[in-house]
Amino acid sequence: MDRTIASTNKNDTIMKQPALGQKILALRKQKGLTQEELVAQCNLNVRTIQRIEAGEVTPRSYTIKTILDVLGFDLDKISTQEDTWDTDKTGINSIHLKIAWICGVVYFLLGFLEFAADYSRYFEGDMLMANAPYIILKIGVLATYIYFIWGFIITGTLFKQYLLKIASYLLIGINLLFYSYDIISLFTATIYTEQVITTNYVITTHSIFYGIAAFLFGFALLRLVKPIGKLATISGGLMIACAVFFIIVFLGFLGYIFSIPAIVLQIILLFKVETLLVEKQKEIA
Repeated sequence: MDRTIASTNKNDTIMKQPALGQKILALRKQKGLTQEELVAQCNLNVRTIQRIEAGEVTPRSYTIKTILDVLGFDLDKISTQEDTWDTDKTGINSIHLKIAWICGVVYFLLGFLEFAADYSRYFEGDMLMANAPYIILKIGVLATYIYFIWGFIITGTLFKQYLLKIASYLLIGINLLFYSYDIISLFTATIYTEQVITTNYVITTHSIFYGIAAFLFGFALLRLVKPIGKLATISGGLMIACAVFFIIVFLGFLGYIFSIPAIVLQIILLFKVETLLVEKQKEIA
């Protein structure tokens, strides 16, 4: 018997077994109810609850709504949440997401110092610091950025958002390439005119390619609205705005300005994903 659950709203949502039974079992345990106590409040028999939790049957929406009402959970919410998760990947260690958003905070703070150092180097022709601390700064920013973005690769895996994973890999690859240039170019001897031309070319290329990858990344974030909510919409919209400014190149300074709130929201987003994953793992346990 393979029926589906339709919500009472005009736009039907679908949830199939065995995810339904697992969810009801988890909610019942959270409430501290036995099967007998649950059926007593729902006017059902124990065998029905046993078969539902075992994933053997999917009853009518009215029956499910009655059970969920007793358990204090909304039918529409449960249907929406279960559709978004890749249940085979919920065993991912949530500590990786915690490290990712913490790295995001470090990257965000280091970014201000990096911007000052790069602006002084590329636009004023003067190094703000010696080569050694500059290289250490660049490596630190790159390392924290990679792990920060790795959190979105994990997020893409959890929510089956493959575009998010692809865009994240692109961002990592592009930054690896151009950060390597920043370091290597310190030891490349060229006359001033050639250096200025090369620098302008590299900055323009970086801005365009980063903008393209950022646009894909922002669009992918918009697709997380179902599990994450408005936070994904605002974060994705800001990232797309940044991307457009970077692609235009001469408006790149606006891209840097918009990236400040965009990164903050991305950090919050990863924190929320970590929280959702922990909750999901508790339900399954």
